[in-house]
Amino acid sequence: MSALNQIQRSTVVRAPRSRVWRALTDIAEFCRWFTTETQETAFRAGADIKLRTVFPGPYYGKEFVVHIEEMSPEQTFSWRWHPGAPDEDVSAEPMTLVTFTLEDAGDGTRVTVTETGFDQLFEHRQSRVIEQNTGGWQHQMGALEKYLGEAS
Repeated sequence: MSALNQIQRSTVVRAPRSRVWRALTDIAEFCRWFTTETQETAFRAGADIKLRTVFPGPYYGKEFVVHIEEMSPEQTFSWRWHPGAPDEDVSAEPMTLVTFTLEDAGDGTRVTVTETGFDQLFEHRQSRVIEQNTGGWQHQMGALEKYLGEAS
């Protein structure tokens, strides 16, 4: 079993919480910076949202589902998913939990993303998924910062 059960990345963006919240939870805006597409029109607590990656590379066209757990306006947005673009049936595997939290930080907003639950994944997937998602969250937080810089 892996010793690492959590990935956490944090950044401060020069945008008010309301603007960051919109970038995270407006599904059209989310798809732009997360490089995905969907037929869904809105995130809502309890919903299963099917997304498809449009980021160039080996995962292009890969579909995945996020189960929306919590949407506390301008504070917390969380979902569960099967991470790591699995090429096997993982329906019996517990999902990890991804949580975005927002806090005021000077003239901007601190955005923290935390993903937990890696120790519950199938043992043969744990280290690979942790490695992929460690880099993935670094990339996605950079994409969010860039998006907010361009869209604000």
